[in-house]
Amino acid sequence: MKKYMSLALVFLFLAAVPAQALATGASLTSSPPLPSEMPPPSPAASQQPDTLPELPLPDSSPQPSPSPAASPAPSPEAAPQPVYDTVPEVPASIFDFLEGSSATMEVDMVAYYLSEMTAAAVSGDTAAGLEAEENRNALIDLKGSSQEKISFDDLYLLSKLIYAEAGSDWLSDDFRLCVGEVVLNRVASPEFPDTIYDVIYQKNQYSSVSSPSFSTLIPSQDCVDVALRLLQGERQMVPSVVFQSNYAQGEIFSIHKDRRLGDTFFCVSNNLELYP
Repeated sequence: MKKYMSLALVFLFLAAVPAQALATGASLTSSPPLPSEMPPPSPAASQQPDTLPELPLPDSSPQPSPSPAASPAPSPEAAPQPVYDTVPEVPASIFDFLEGSSATMEVDMVAYYLSEMTAAAVSGDTAAGLEAEENRNALIDLKGSSQEKISFDDLYLLSKLIYAEAGSDWLSDDFRLCVGEVVLNRVASPEFPDTIYDVIYQKNQYSSVSSPSFSTLIPSQDCVDVALRLLQGERQMVPSVVFQSNYAQGEIFSIHKDRRLGDTFFCVSNNLELYP
């Protein structure tokens, strides 16, 4: 009995060996190849870095300016620049400069010279005033301007008379206008001299003129401005008002009352037929 059982065990053992071998061969064929059997890595794969490469920082050093030779050539269409053999001639005077100028510039220059005349009258600079008058008149003649010519001597003398008669700072410009207007009405009248100088220096007419200080008197800005307004044609009385005094000398046109100077009468001529 034992003999038969031993033989059965041997038979079972022999039958199990091929099956185990087959199972082992299957597992070996499905396992990864050995290192010696693996294909060599490609060159590109072997050169891949482990980390990202460092990029160079931008260059912050100053860049050299391009040389003239590197600048682009000018366009053929560019207009050629003029070449002067000599330095352009500078205008000899303001009138040479104004040739072909605009009307606005002409008016501005006429006004400029007039302001120079008034400034010279306020400062007592007769030389500067006469020079400004000459330049202004020459400009008016050059351009055929409609601006009226004004004599600096007339402006200065009329300003002095207004200052001597009504220069006190508390007096109004209206009063100063009346004082100066009497002078100009006399110049235009057939009863009195024909110039501002002769009217002002007419004997026994203006007592302030006989004062020794009148010749060196320098008028104020207010009086010069009033005189200029009158010489430019401003009026507030009628042409027949030719008298100014502290009493009535005929028909009264207006009275200026002042608590310090008293009353000043502006009267018309007794020969009204002589005035239009």
